[in-house]
Amino acid sequence: MSNYQDKNNNLDEENEMQLIIGRNPVIEALKANKLIDTIYINPEAKGSITLICRLAKEKGINVKRVTESRGASHQGVIAMGACAEYVSPEDILSIANEKGEDPFIIICDEIEDPHNLGAIIRTAEAAGAHGVIIPKRRSASLNAT
Repeated sequence: MSNYQDKNNNLDEENEMQLIIGRNPVIEALKANKLIDTIYINPEAKGSITLICRLAKEKGINVKRVTESRGASHQGVIAMGACAEYVSPEDILSIANEKGEDPFIIICDEIEDPHNLGAIIRTAEAAGAHGVIIPKRRSASLNAT
């Protein structure tokens, strides 16, 4: 599994609260439509991992296959809860339309550092942007950082 530890090898409290660890907790979170950003699975894990991958695909949740494992007993799966809900570009355009404004959208591509993504989002908010578009893959995801 992926390493969720900061540079000091201590779990950040906010990130720790966003983790859903283990097969049954992840399955229940998926069934309950909890906001999940990414699910990390060990590709060597068997059994209910197939169900988790199917549910994630149905809900459009990114699944990453990783082999490194540290920390808690995770049964081959850890989900990272999303700190915000994603919306479609159509929703962003609708927000601008409701305000009677021309759309102002920031489009990011391959921003890998969550600190940089956070700075872009804060700047977009301050500048009055209606939304920020980030790709589902090859980009930092929304998290506490």
